Amino acid sequence: MTSSRRRHVRVTWGLGVTLAVVTLAAAAWIAMVARRPTTPRLFVLVSIDTLRPDHLGCYGYPRPTSPHLDALAAESVVFDDVTSPAPWTLPAHASLLTGLYPSHHTLKTPERMLPASVATLADLFASAGFVTAAVVNSLYLSPRSGLERGFNHYLYVEERADQREPSTRITDQAIAWLREYGGAPLFLFVHYYDVHGDYRSLPQYEALFVRAYTGRADGSTAQLLAARRGDIVLDARDAAHLVDLYDAGVRQIDDELERLWSFMRTSGLLGRAVVVVTSDHGEEFLEHGGVLHGRTQFQEVVRVPLLIRGPGVPAGRRVAEPVSLVDLAPTLIPLAGAKAASRLDGTDLRPLMGSAQGTAVAAPGERNLFGEADHNNEQDDITRMVRSGRYKLHYNRLTRASQVFDLSIDPGERTDLVAARPELTRGLLQTLEAFKASAVEGTWRGEPSPEEIEKLRSLGYVK
Repeated sequence: MTSSRRRHVRVTWGLGVTLAVVTLAAAAWIAMVARRPTTPRLFVLVSIDTLRPDHLGCYGYPRPTSPHLDALAAESVVFDDVTSPAPWTLPAHASLLTGLYPSHHTLKTPERMLPASVATLADLFASAGFVTAAVVNSLYLSPRSGLERGFNHYLYVEERADQREPSTRITDQAIAWLREYGGAPLFLFVHYYDVHGDYRSLPQYEALFVRAYTGRADGSTAQLLAARRGDIVLDARDAAHLVDLYDAGVRQIDDELERLWSFMRTSGLLGRAVVVVTSDHGEEFLEHGGVLHGRTQFQEVVRVPLLIRGPGVPAGRRVAEPVSLVDLAPTLIPLAGAKAASRLDGTDLRPLMGSAQGTAVAAPGERNLFGEADHNNEQDDITRMVRSGRYKLHYNRLTRASQVFDLSIDPGERTDLVAARPELTRGLLQTLEAFKASAVEGTWRGEPSPEEIEKLRSLGYVK
């Protein structure tokens, strides 16, 4: 073989080896990139006002109230023990959208505004390059409190206490924004009011759940407020009828949600979206003698659902550890590639979800969850709550009365342990006092207008 022939063979062989190595390296890099979790660019956060988890099939309810949410839950991580930090719309949603407790975001009464120093989820998503849009169905979430801050588009659809029809305008607007911006990074907040009082829905839904009844309960907010004042007395039979009316509303909103899921599914958006479904608070049906919400922090009022579905989120996973609505913001912020501007009260739930690395979550019993409520939405946090593992303390700062319950054996909060466990009670009170010492001053926006007051009165929020 000539020397030129040998050189040609060596060069050809060398090029072949080089190409093979480059090809293998490229294949390995492509495989690594394919395995690397990508940052989701579509987030849909749905809040269903006043929705109790124990009235959903995915949380064990035997009535067929939620077939579409149940199907979504089968594809999601479901959190079984989620506490709202407030039992009414405004402070609970402020905590949802900021990751802060009411004492720290300060949006606890209608006269306040969210301080300029407090960043919302929309602020942080916008800083990460997302289009931000919200469609809401409550006066408390209208552009008056600062919660609209950071949203490029923010639409308030006026609610009516006596509304029977589903919130089709809410879904229509959500779909319109998904159609317009679904190809771009998008954070979409969707708020529904259908389950909130009055308990009214279309006849076909009431026919599914409302049994024969001849009593006086009609499901109207006005009548329930009269019962709260003691002007009328409702009994267990009346409460069962109210539950029937409430369940009909749950099924109605479930069908409305399916319109949203169906659009996302057929347009190819659902598979790449992070979808979150939750609520701000629950509702009382005489479990502890009360109705509606806002006054107490028993489980029927502060326990809420939480479903998270998305790329890399393990389908069908159940999380039993106690968590709070303040945990949602610090979970979503890193998923979007954003960073919180300051320390949040919540903690990243991703380690519990099994989908990504996040900050360490304290083991049950090591973490305290807090709640604050007022009686008439005019005085701050008349009742306070702390949950430490299995134990939960209620404290009324006016009467200075406490109640303590062991939720592990008494989830209905029937057996008060204050007398039997004085040391436990003192420890929980000290924890609560330490938390209250961290409260900050709020920003006042002024009294609501006469029109706002009348609207709030019609919805049962003010006297």
